[in-house]
Amino acid sequence: MVGGIVGAMALLGLTFLLAKREFAKRHHNSSKRPQTTLIVDKVSPAFTLQLLKDARNISETMKLGALGLPPYRTFVPDELKEASDNFNELNLIGEGSYGQVYKGWLTDGTAIAIRCLKPKRKHSIHSYTHQLELNAKLRHCHLVSAVGHCFECHQDDSSVTRILLVFEYVPNGTLRKYISDGQSGQKFTRTQRIAAGIGVARGIKFLHTGIVPGVYSNRLKITDILLDHDLHVKINKYNLPVLTENKKSAEMEAFLQSGSKQKFGSIENDVYDLGVILLEIIVGRAIISLNDVNISKDILSVSLTADAIARRSIVDPAIHKECSDDSLKTLMELCLRCLSNEPP
Repeated sequence: MVGGIVGAMALLGLTFLLAKREFAKRHHNSSKRPQTTLIVDKVSPAFTLQLLKDARNISETMKLGALGLPPYRTFVPDELKEASDNFNELNLIGEGSYGQVYKGWLTDGTAIAIRCLKPKRKHSIHSYTHQLELNAKLRHCHLVSAVGHCFECHQDDSSVTRILLVFEYVPNGTLRKYISDGQSGQKFTRTQRIAAGIGVARGIKFLHTGIVPGVYSNRLKITDILLDHDLHVKINKYNLPVLTENKKSAEMEAFLQSGSKQKFGSIENDVYDLGVILLEIIVGRAIISLNDVNISKDILSVSLTADAIARRSIVDPAIHKECSDDSLKTLMELCLRCLSNEPP
């Protein structure tokens, strides 16, 4: 499902690019327009890959993955203390149920984010082997990628007292800042929004299929999507088993120990979450509650059978003049397809 959505999003980006070129030439090839809907309705994985290869607005660097990152490695505690100025409160950039997050700098000047986790139970370093093997594989151009990890341990029994997960630092805030929170001058254009949607879909696809076992049920929100120096999207909070010690993470640990190559979790949840993100990208208003989702979803459904003027009236005013009606309908259809996978 996500692979088809990635292909359709890439196709939509290509449609925009081709339309722009054709407009510049004062020439419209109307025979190609119906293909958009047909391909969205049924797209094979092979065709998806070809679309991504052909998409000129996706840079070579992004296609090749998370380039420019230092190799994943194990850090020693003193390195991360120095990087964060001994975990100075001035470097605290986040705090939540998963612990505190500090900004730091490696000796080569690389900015990093250090997530500090305190285990609720005593475990040896060996107990975290499978989770950290998975963590080391989470490196992709549309993920906030892992750079390394570090353990702090009791001197008495060598049990882990704190786990420090090191990620790349992503500086430009959340996607919501450029969609529904931003001033008009900061808001993303139509093309940037399509690129953001493609990026999020590709990040989800990597979580599902780029590593074994795949990472599912990531509970993604638009505020979990960060923007790097070049305003490329990166998924920040995904379902790392090492982050929690509740029943679900115990189930994940047993699953990893089993060596199974099947999926753990639900693909439908992630597809639905992608739909909610696309919904906010389209309407340009913060989607906070389930009620917000249902209202906007119903409006989109009705607008698909209405005329072009009605469809434009529900789009973010910052971009409604940029969108052709065909491309707008395609984006709405994609969004509604995702939202049809309503989680239990």
